[in-house]
Amino acid sequence: MQPASRLADNVPFRRLWTARVVSRFGSALSYVVLLWITFAATGSALAVAYVGLAEFVPTVALGILSGAVVDRFDRRRVVVVSVLGRGAAMAGLVVVLELLGFRLGAVVVAAGVFSVLATYFGPGSQALLPEIVRREHLADANGLFESSEAVAGIVGMGLAGLLIVTVGPLPGLAVDAGAYLVAGLLVLAIGATASARPAATAEGLLRQVRDGLAYLRRAVGLLEVTLASLVLNFLFSLVLTFLVVYVVDVLRGTALEYGVLEGLLAAGWGLGGLAAGRAGLPRHTGRLWVAAGFVQGTIVLALVLVPVVPVALGLFFLVGVGEGILNVTLQSTVQATVPERLQGRFFATDTAISYASIPAAQLAGGLLIVVAGVPFTFVLAGVGSLAAGAALLPLREIRRVGYDPRAATPEGAAPTSGSR
Repeated sequence: MQPASRLADNVPFRRLWTARVVSRFGSALSYVVLLWITFAATGSALAVAYVGLAEFVPTVALGILSGAVVDRFDRRRVVVVSVLGRGAAMAGLVVVLELLGFRLGAVVVAAGVFSVLATYFGPGSQALLPEIVRREHLADANGLFESSEAVAGIVGMGLAGLLIVTVGPLPGLAVDAGAYLVAGLLVLAIGATASARPAATAEGLLRQVRDGLAYLRRAVGLLEVTLASLVLNFLFSLVLTFLVVYVVDVLRGTALEYGVLEGLLAAGWGLGGLAAGRAGLPRHTGRLWVAAGFVQGTIVLALVLVPVVPVALGLFFLVGVGEGILNVTLQSTVQATVPERLQGRFFATDTAISYASIPAAQLAGGLLIVVAGVPFTFVLAGVGSLAAGAALLPLREIRRVGYDPRAATPEGAAPTSGSR
């Protein structure tokens, strides 16, 4: 029987898979609606920035602590509370906006609560997966997550636009709240897992945070991947954040070209994630991250050197494929090699560190574009990415990161992660 068939027969996996897809659909829908109603009501880019910061800052500020919570308590329950809490936040916002009209403070608070709760969903669902899926099927399971969530994101954003045009933005937020209710019930239906950890609950959260950071310091290869992600995220954020400016000022395109570029990025992401497990790429996780610097740099420079729409469309599809592959291979490697009791902390810490550079990149990119223009900013990002790849190339531990789904490895052992 093929891995996909075995996953389809796994009822807890089907429920978690569906919950993640529904959750992604809801977050994509609310992302579009919240930014739209904010700009439509205020006409202020600064107001949009406030909402964006409320949605992003908690991921960095609370990420490490959320991982300790995921490892301290039953992961299924943590995920359920996260999902249902986000649904309640959106439902509450609908009531406030319906009764009082637009209130920027209410939108910012709701976005902040939403983001705080979301910091528990990613690490919780990722750490929950190895408890319900066999080790040799992790890459295929993560690939299904990536591909399905990419489609759900596209559908969610498209439906958000349709609802805004036809019936207004508030029904969109109501649909979002309903989606999270469905996702929460699906996770709740998974039932008890192997996540009870009596010894861990006796520890303080701060002690657990320190243990998670200590493990990451020892796992040299995985630490190098996390730091590589920090740098590459900064450099690519100089591009992705200002994609709309590139489309208008450099490609002389319209909203249609911009939308298609974003759609191809998501489509490529899903395809790359689905292909990663089928091609056995988790064996080469670390080497793929080294290659990512060179690939990212080449693509970004090509956007400047060949500024035509068909080339940009193809390049952004390739970017999406690469991102999907990197995500699935890293998630699967961590789930297969990091001790189960530490996985929530690892995922949360990795996310917090790797995302920490994005706000700085957004600010720096905006200033650079104002002063020097889009081409200069993109060239700087491309050259920096190539330099990052060259800096990673001599590192032996990062090249050892990976796992072979066909090889049996005892729980807690991480022979290819550089942790020994």
